[in-house]
Amino acid sequence: MLAVRSVCLQHVLTSSRVSLLSCQTPSLSYQTLSLSSLSPGPDQARRRIVEKIIRVDHAGEMGASYIYQGQMAILKNSQSAPLIQEMWDHERAHLKKFEELLVTYQVRPTVLIPVWRLAGFTLGAGCALLGEKG
Repeated sequence: MLAVRSVCLQHVLTSSRVSLLSCQTPSLSYQTLSLSSLSPGPDQARRRIVEKIIRVDHAGEMGASYIYQGQMAILKNSQSAPLIQEMWDHERAHLKKFEELLVTYQVRPTVLIPVWRLAGFTLGAGCALLGEKG
């Protein structure tokens, strides 16, 4: 068969990673190249954009969650506590989704996570110390 003798190249999208799978007959040798080894092109550009979006959104959700955590540390016994808790619960749900996306799309989180945690908590606690009208 002509199809069996020919060299076949096909793009395979698996677990959010584009690979180039080439097979040659009759030896049926297979070679898989990761996205990073391909020449620059639209797939790599799209991948970099997706990585940046997920990384930035994850960092934002992480920071927001720590802001609410800082507020709750100070205002846990105040009248505002139930509302802050509700908003914090929403942020944690958002954060959980972005943590799933990090895994699904094999994106590494920002290296600034420790900074976001500290800055978010400090901002939340600091604002809470100013009081509800501060």
